[in-house]
Amino acid sequence: MFEKSFDLLKENGVALDEGLSLEEVQLIEDLYKIRFPQSLRLFLMHNVPISNGFYNWRDTRKENVEYVKRIINLPFEEIYSNADEVYRSDAWGTEPDEDAYSFMIRERLKKAPRLIPICSHRYIPVVPEKNPPILSIHGVDVICYGTDLEEYIDIEFGNKEQRDIQLDKVPYIDF
Repeated sequence: MFEKSFDLLKENGVALDEGLSLEEVQLIEDLYKIRFPQSLRLFLMHNVPISNGFYNWRDTRKENVEYVKRIINLPFEEIYSNADEVYRSDAWGTEPDEDAYSFMIRERLKKAPRLIPICSHRYIPVVPEKNPPILSIHGVDVICYGTDLEEYIDIEFGNKEQRDIQLDKVPYIDF
C-alpha cells in the first residue's frame, strides 16, 4: 500500500524519513489534539515526507509545534474572519442578510471537522471515513484535491489532473 505514492514523492525530490512508530503517532495526536484518519496514519507509519511543503510530524521542537498548530487553525481563522465571502450553498435554504449570513457561517464552523495539514495548503478532514478526501484550502476557497490520499499524491506529484477527479466518488463532508 502507498508504494506508487512514495515512488512519486521520491521522483519529485521529496525527502522521506522512516515511518512513525505507534508510540510516536499517539504522542503526535496528543500533542496536536488530533486523530489521524486511518489512511494518513498508515501512510505516516510507512514513511514520513519531510520536505517540499510537507509537515515533519516527528519534529517536536517548540518552533515546529507552534508552526504546525498555527497551520492546523489557519483555515478556520481565515473562514471566520471572511465569513461574508464564503460561497453560499443553495442547500442551506433562503439567503439571509449579510450579517445573518456571516453569523450562520461562523456557527457552521463550530461543527466543521478538524483539519490536518498534509502538504502546503492541502488538508485531510478528521471524519469517520477511513480514507477521506484531500482538500485544498486557501482563504475561503475550498476545493477537493483528491478523493483520497493516494489520488491527491498522483495529482500533486504525478500525471493526473485535478479536473479529472470523479467528484461523485468523494465522500460527503458536512460543512
